[in-house]
Amino acid sequence: TLGSRDLKVLIGTDTLRDGTGQVRSIAKLRVHPAYNPQKNDNDFMLLRLDRPVQFNGNVKKIRLATKCPTDGMRCSVSGWGTTKSP
Repeated sequence: TLGSRDLKVLIGTDTLRDGTGQVRSIAKLRVHPAYNPQKNDNDFMLLRLDRPVQFNGNVKKIRLATKCPTDGMRCSVSGWGTTKSP
C-alpha cells in the first residue's frame, strides 16, 4: 500500500514539465473508512499538506457548500478518473 511518503501533490498546473506548479509533500492522509478498492466505492481521501500553498492566478480557494442541494438544483462537480463503478 502507498503511504504519504510515496506521494507528492502538484498544485496550480497539470503539467510537470512547465515548472509553474507548486509541489507539496503530504504530512498526513486519511482514507475514507468505507473505501472499497475492488468496487472503487468511496474512493477519496483527505490530505494534510506539509506546508500552505501560495494562492495565485492558478491556485484559488473554493467555497464549501453551506447546505445540501435539493432535488432539481443545479450543481457543479469536479473529479478525476472513472464516473461509475464496475
